[in-house]
Amino acid sequence: MKLRNFLALSLSICSLYTIASPGAHGPNGEHLEQSSNKAIDTLGRQSDGSVVLPMKHQALLSITTLFATETSAPRHTQLDAVVKPHPDGYAKIQSSSDGRLDAPSAGIRPSGSKVKAGDILGLIRYQDTAYELASQTSELIAIRNRIAQTQRDVARLKTLGDLASKQTLEQLETELLSLEQQAKTLQQGLERPEYLVAPISGMLINRDASRGQWVEAGEPIFEIISNKQLLIEASTSDTQLSSQLVTAKVVQSPNVSLNYIGHAPRQVNGLIHMNFELADNTENSGLFINQNISLRVQVNEQHKGIVLPADAIVLSRNNLPQVWIKLSAERFLPQLVQYEPLQPGFVLITSGLGADNRVVIEGASLLNQVR
Repeated sequence: MKLRNFLALSLSICSLYTIASPGAHGPNGEHLEQSSNKAIDTLGRQSDGSVVLPMKHQALLSITTLFATETSAPRHTQLDAVVKPHPDGYAKIQSSSDGRLDAPSAGIRPSGSKVKAGDILGLIRYQDTAYELASQTSELIAIRNRIAQTQRDVARLKTLGDLASKQTLEQLETELLSLEQQAKTLQQGLERPEYLVAPISGMLINRDASRGQWVEAGEPIFEIISNKQLLIEASTSDTQLSSQLVTAKVVQSPNVSLNYIGHAPRQVNGLIHMNFELADNTENSGLFINQNISLRVQVNEQHKGIVLPADAIVLSRNNLPQVWIKLSAERFLPQLVQYEPLQPGFVLITSGLGADNRVVIEGASLLNQVR
């Protein structure tokens, strides 16, 4: 809020850009001398690097200036990160046995399809070799014959009434129940397919699955990723950064805010891995799995400097960052600076620029091209 109030106050002063600067000076208060009128032969770039630009040309280039004021702003740092699936929003669909993949009534779904938890994605039909099939079939026949024999024995003992041994009858009934369960299980193993069911809702990734495909046990067939639950893994060598974090935003998607989860308790190649998750649970984050991104992280530490819009920073002929200072109504001077990035769209000038200078904040890139 303090930064917003400062920028609003500063931008209100920008409307006075047609007034000449009261006297530009360097970061240490030294006066920036203006060349005499005799040294200014033509309009445009001068021998000392300054630029002379009439007021009407300034209006065409939309040159806008701002009185620089020293203030305090929270320190920001930038981290390299990669997008990964969140453990709670990721599922891998595998077969528990060898077999051939068959399609459900909805068919085999391609990658990008939205699925809901409980949807049937495919069926695995177990397929034995001729020897295994003959062996299991003969085993099922043997069990069914034992069931038939046991049923006859139970029926015969029941016809004897009180003359039959109750203990023998109970043993036969227990054996009959066990045999029937074995036959049912074996029959299901021979005929009933294995259903591949989606455990979570999300976006489907089809790993080249097709009808009739031979599938081995443990082979990944489908993956499901929830776009509402993504894990952002950032790397840093600063061991103290995790205790100073305030907020984090994705540079490529400034509207995406992140919540800090924590950091891994071990270093990998001298780096600490810090984990973030989406703060607003939106599906339209615009992020993709394995995408390399940058994070702008706000740290609980204040730095003094001059807050300016990022457009005020341009590159000199030597590719060094600089700003343009307005010396008089029609004269501008480049000034090399050092800065730190703040939230998207703003920077903090930490060195090279003194307060109360009139700095070009709009049209600096066009002014930089004047020759």
